[in-house]
Amino acid sequence: MQRMGEETTRDEGNRTLYDRFALTIFTYICQHVSNTQDAEDLLVEVFLAAFNNEALSSLPAERQLAWLMRVTRNKLVDRHRHLALLTLVPIELAREVEDGASTPEQYIEQQESYERLYRALEQLSPLQRELLWLRYTKSLRFFEIAGILEKSEGAVRKLYSRTLQQLRGIYHQTAGGKQE
Repeated sequence: MQRMGEETTRDEGNRTLYDRFALTIFTYICQHVSNTQDAEDLLVEVFLAAFNNEALSSLPAERQLAWLMRVTRNKLVDRHRHLALLTLVPIELAREVEDGASTPEQYIEQQESYERLYRALEQLSPLQRELLWLRYTKSLRFFEIAGILEKSEGAVRKLYSRTLQQLRGIYHQTAGGKQE
């Protein structure tokens, strides 16, 4: 029964604290926030912090207000930092912002491009295909590839350059519909 009496006393103290300072705190928040709903949300956060601080009720009214104002200021700073991380786009510009997903047309074009590339790769010699596989799939350096192919690094670089030129030529021919 004593615990219930303590909770009632605490609730009354919280109600008194809210009644005494809510308008002052809300006015201060509204000076820094343009949206009333955001101001109300911040007011709730401030008073939740106050209600969770048991030592606040033992302070004089001036110290309570100072504590509440400091918490309010900190909540405003936190909100400002959080909003700075978000990039808001006006609804008028939202249509212009791409979501990164390909349209069906772009997807088909990309697939056709891959198919042309695979056909072009098939026309290279096995040595050239292996060189490209080692370089792009395995991400090996020229000196590593030279060791695997048992060639000098200079020979591998030259073969690589010629292979890319040949691949570009074959690819562009297949793009124009002129397959060899």
